[in-house]
Amino acid sequence: MTNAARAALVAAAATGLLTACATQGRPTLSPEEVARQERQIESLSAGKPQSLKHHYRSLVVDGDADAVRNWLELGKAALNDGHRTVAAEAFDEALKRITAVYADDPQAEKARSVWHSEGVKDFKGEPHERAMAFVYRGLLDMFDGDYENARASFKAALIQDSFAELERHRQDFASAAWLVGWTSRCLGDATAAAEAFDEARGLRSGLPVPGEDDGLLVLVEAGRGPSKEARGEHKEKLAYVEGTPPTRSYFAMAGQTRREAVLAEDLFQQATTRGGRQMDDVLAVKAGTKETTATVGAGATAAGVGMMAYGNHYNNNDAMAAGLIVALLGLAAQAAAEGMTAEADTRYWHGLPHSLFVAPMPLPAELTPSSVTVTFSDPLDDAVTDPDQIQTARHGSCGIAWFPTSSIRLSPAPRKKTEEARGDASASSDGTAAGNCRTSTGALKNLSPEICKGIDGTVLSDRPKG
Repeated sequence: MTNAARAALVAAAATGLLTACATQGRPTLSPEEVARQERQIESLSAGKPQSLKHHYRSLVVDGDADAVRNWLELGKAALNDGHRTVAAEAFDEALKRITAVYADDPQAEKARSVWHSEGVKDFKGEPHERAMAFVYRGLLDMFDGDYENARASFKAALIQDSFAELERHRQDFASAAWLVGWTSRCLGDATAAAEAFDEARGLRSGLPVPGEDDGLLVLVEAGRGPSKEARGEHKEKLAYVEGTPPTRSYFAMAGQTRREAVLAEDLFQQATTRGGRQMDDVLAVKAGTKETTATVGAGATAAGVGMMAYGNHYNNNDAMAAGLIVALLGLAAQAAAEGMTAEADTRYWHGLPHSLFVAPMPLPAELTPSSVTVTFSDPLDDAVTDPDQIQTARHGSCGIAWFPTSSIRLSPAPRKKTEEARGDASASSDGTAAGNCRTSTGALKNLSPEICKGIDGTVLSDRPKG
């Protein structure tokens, strides 16, 4: 066998092995399958708001593995827009899947295999995501005046939080415990309310105990929730990245009463104190297996090539044949290592806020989105609340006013007036008189980048040039 023939044989074998172990992307759908998906999308979204149609498309296209995440995204988007019936349906679908028992789930088995990434398993969310799903479901029940089911949902949120790996951080979802107290109070169960408020204050000492005349709950969302990243040499380590934290104190106004909205939940803290997951150990083993296999394969390939060189030099066909076998085994191991994946699942619920604030206060005679406002503490930043974004409801002696992140914006007039009085020449960071922040309504304002992002605005100076 000539050297050229041997080299060609090794190259052919290596090519075949690498091709066999190559990963496959999402298959191209046939026209019939595309048409079937379109019919399913139209069926799901029939009678639903047009603004939510892309969420129904994601439900169909992404399939069962992403169903929980997509139902959660849909539910929060619908709730933000005031489509509470649609939101309730979406959260019910998500929670039905979250609470289902996957005793012999084949996708979960795949996720533990070295040949599949963690992302193939059904997304069910981390403890803080599952807890928030129940919190929002309870909020929807409160809007309907169903305080019994609302309380059950908040208790379920505490149960989901109990699945955190670190014992000291189990059931420390202070906002859910506090809301159990509030709904118990609205149900006339003073004993259960007192116990729940005590539990909540044990988790977060600054939380208020409502006074006798406090029948209105002002619930404020702020900032953007945490995202996920895969880190490490093989992307096997799951890490959280903090979203946009709130940068101001919030004060609720109803009638003549002004109360500070107290921090009840920090979702970035909840995400980062959950402790390790069982899946983290699996991913570490997978990463080690991938690395070891690659190292062994490289060593075997080098040894085989050396044996072949020796056999060729001394005209020893047996040595050359043995070297070829060892080299092929080495190449096979390297190809196998290349096909292994230890990457962590970085899917997350994009619609979550960074923080939740609560403010109990007296219930005004007339509760409307215009009768309750939220302001900032900084005298340079005068907040204005958008009544179209605020949702209120009153049932019996209890009422609720919910302020999603998009409902609170800054008014440019007071800041401009103050800056002019100071002779401040740096009103705009990009040198324009119009402003350096485009708010979610399209208005231009002069705001710090942190504040701009915190109100879902676009920092114009951060836009790509050209």
